[in-house]
Amino acid sequence: MTTFSKSTIRPTHLCPTRLAPTRTAAVILAGALLLAPCAPFAATTAFAQTVARPAQTAKTATPQQQRAQYVTFRLNKFLRNRISSPTGKLTMVIKPGARADLGFFNEVVIAGAPLQIKKLRVSDFTLRARNIRLDPNALTRDSKREIRTLAAQTSARAVISEDDLTWIFAQGNSSKSMGLRAKFLGNQIRVTGNWNWGWFSGPVTVLGTLRLVKSGGGNQVFCDISSLKLNGAEVPGFMRNKFSEKLNPLISYDQLPFSPNIRTLTFHGSKAIITT
Repeated sequence: MTTFSKSTIRPTHLCPTRLAPTRTAAVILAGALLLAPCAPFAATTAFAQTVARPAQTAKTATPQQQRAQYVTFRLNKFLRNRISSPTGKLTMVIKPGARADLGFFNEVVIAGAPLQIKKLRVSDFTLRARNIRLDPNALTRDSKREIRTLAAQTSARAVISEDDLTWIFAQGNSSKSMGLRAKFLGNQIRVTGNWNWGWFSGPVTVLGTLRLVKSGGGNQVFCDISSLKLNGAEVPGFMRNKFSEKLNPLISYDQLPFSPNIRTLTFHGSKAIITT
C-alpha cells in the first residue's frame, strides 16, 4: 500500500510547471490551479478519498444474502451444540449453496474420533452429505429448532467399540457407577453390571444379538435380547420385553444428521462397523 507524507506531496510535484520565485508568478499559478487542476493532482485526490472512506464504496448485503448467512449460522450452531468430540478432534465443514436462504447446501462434512451425538458415542465417525436441501424455517424458528432434511446424498461410517456399546447401554448415565461392561461375541453381545431402573434394579446379565431393523424412513440398530438375568435368575418374558423397549433402538438413523440410511452392520473382533 502506498504511503503519502508531507515530504512526498509538495506543490512542485502537483503540476509539471515549476513555481516561479516571483510573487506575481505564484499568484497567477495559484489561480490557474484553482480554475483548472492538472491531471496528476486530480488523480492523487481521488485515490486518497477512496482509501480514506472505503465504507462509501462497500456494497450492503441484500436481504437474500443476509437470510443465507443466518440460515448457515443456525445450521452450524445446531450441529455444534449437538455434536462434540471428547478429545476435541472434531472436523466440521459447511459449504452453502447459491440459495442457502432456501436451505440449499452444496456439502457438509463431519468427522471425529471419538465423536458423541447426544447419548450416542462412537470411536470413529465420518459423514459426508451432498446436494442438501433443508427446511430453513425448522432451523430458524424460535423454539424446537431441528434439521429437517428434504433431500440429501449422505454417506456415513461409524466404528462402535465395546466401550461405546457400554456407553449406549448406560443411556447417558455413568457406566462406571453402574459397573456396566459390554463385550462382543461375534454378532452377539454380553452386558454385565448393576442396572438402575426403578423396580428393575440389581446385578444383571444380558445376552443379545445386534441386527438392522427397518423403521420409518431408514434402518435402526436393534438388540434382540435372548436372555436377561436379574440377581442371577432369568426374568419373565414381559420383563424382558419391557427392558427391550427401554433399550432399543441402540442406534437410529434419525439420531444422525441428514438422516443417512444405515445399510450394513458388520463385526470385526471387539468392534462393530455400520455404513450407509
